[in-house]
Amino acid sequence: LGSSVDSGIRTPLCRICFQGPEQGELLSPCRCDGSVKCTHQPCLIKWISERGCWSCELCYYKYHVIAISTKNPLQWQAISLTVIEKVQIAAAILGSLFLIASISWLIWSTFSPSAKWQRQDLLFQICYGMYGFMDIVCIGLIIHEGPSVYRIFKRWQAVNQQWKVLNYDKTKDMEEQKTGTRTNQRPSSQNTHSSSTGGTATNSAPADSGARAAGHATGTLSDHHCAYTILHILSHLRPHEQRSQSSSNRELVMRVTTV
Repeated sequence: LGSSVDSGIRTPLCRICFQGPEQGELLSPCRCDGSVKCTHQPCLIKWISERGCWSCELCYYKYHVIAISTKNPLQWQAISLTVIEKVQIAAAILGSLFLIASISWLIWSTFSPSAKWQRQDLLFQICYGMYGFMDIVCIGLIIHEGPSVYRIFKRWQAVNQQWKVLNYDKTKDMEEQKTGTRTNQRPSSQNTHSSSTGGTATNSAPADSGARAAGHATGTLSDHHCAYTILHILSHLRPHEQRSQSSSNRELVMRVTTV
């Protein structure tokens, strides 16, 4: 699919519409090679507007895109939205409006001299607490739905603005990778230095532990030697006691027979 064969010459094709250069100029916007290397600029812009992502889905390279100008408001196009996206936009807009109105009223009621009677009324004090709680809820709602609304806005911007996608520049990409590796190597060098200092401390620690283990081993050997000596003495004493008991039994038997 990536190329057509015409009289033995391989012609590159767009990886989105599978058409050749006759439909427009082909460019190479990312690191991809082979049959997925080339694409038409309008096809890529449309693909970006549908996905809402400015990176290649295969090599994850971020496209180098230049905004030329915004289209005429009469030429603006609406993007397709799901029900969830519509609810997210409505929630973000309503939450923002309520937050602005509530904060404005709270500021006016707090500092305005004409609202002095409101600050002294118990009912308005309860309203202050309720509005403060609702403001916190609206802030959480905006934070939760903000990224989704921003992605929708980027999709709309991709459709209603004129863009120019640049070709992939390998030298520039290599320079960016080198700068990234340098920034990553700085913390790693610090970690290796700290690990080397820690290694010397750990090397000295096993030496101390080895000395302690040797002392402990000699102590245990001496203890085992003493215990073995005591057991050896007891083993020699036990047969003598048995012999004395057997001789006493014999004497008792002889006495009984004589009587």
